[in-house]
Amino acid sequence: MKTGGSNYWQIGGDSDYPPIGTFDLRRDVATQELQSMFEHGQRRITLVCFFSPLNFPAGRENHRWGHIISSYGGSMYGQHQQNLIDLLAIIREIGFNYLHFRFAATAEAADVNWPDIDNDGQPDWNRNQFNENAAFITSVRTLIEANRGILPVLYDLGLEYANSRLASMPAHELYCRQLWKRYTDAYGPNDSCAFSIIHGVTGLRLMLQKFRAARLPFPSAYCFDIYETVDTILIDALPVLRQYGEESKPVYIQETLYNDAQSYAEIKSALAGGVNIQCIFQWTKLRGQEPHFFPDVFPRRFDNYLVEI
Repeated sequence: MKTGGSNYWQIGGDSDYPPIGTFDLRRDVATQELQSMFEHGQRRITLVCFFSPLNFPAGRENHRWGHIISSYGGSMYGQHQQNLIDLLAIIREIGFNYLHFRFAATAEAADVNWPDIDNDGQPDWNRNQFNENAAFITSVRTLIEANRGILPVLYDLGLEYANSRLASMPAHELYCRQLWKRYTDAYGPNDSCAFSIIHGVTGLRLMLQKFRAARLPFPSAYCFDIYETVDTILIDALPVLRQYGEESKPVYIQETLYNDAQSYAEIKSALAGGVNIQCIFQWTKLRGQEPHFFPDVFPRRFDNYLVEI
């Protein structure tokens, strides 16, 4: 197992200060937090990009709304582009050796919120919004590729989009299938997990089924968001990966509880059971406590998650 790290999605434990959206406003705090994470042993970092077309007065004025940045028109606002360039420079300068970058379509950009035009209880296809989302992902990827240097990047095209809705919501299945086709036609599958996985093995199985049925390539890695019964879910995933010839590919714990001994023991059990777990990225959530974030999360040492074996 390689040394992992954290999902860095807020500066100073405040969700109103997303790193990409507000790095220029809290540069010193963000730099200190990243430096502290590295000094305490973390070697990989995840940036989460929550986005939506914020075409309303407050959204247009600041090009962000809380933790969400604007994707209106299919590209980042200029200051946000510069913030991302500066973040990449700091991440590289500090010494992180791998970046995971997660696209999280939110509010109007999220396909689960698209209008139910025919009143059948299911969101319907919104091609204009799909095209804007795809253009935004392409433009942000282009910016990262131009500024990452030798830092490897793994892209998650849809935070937790590999889920049970792939079977129950046609618009969601179409969104994922078409976005993955567009991405792999342009760049191939080798720098992406396609979509991070929730709902246990169901999300994994459905994603692989849909890709095979559409004759699409499989991703280069599999990223799971798991907070409970981690070992059971991962061990159950192994025969599914074997069924599709994918058992040798890297598996990442993309989200799990913060510095949690039980989660770590369960992950170690799955590793011993043959799951090719590469590393762990923790989320700002404590077992049995809310909210999901707290001010001093990032500077702490995360001993349970940094053992190399």
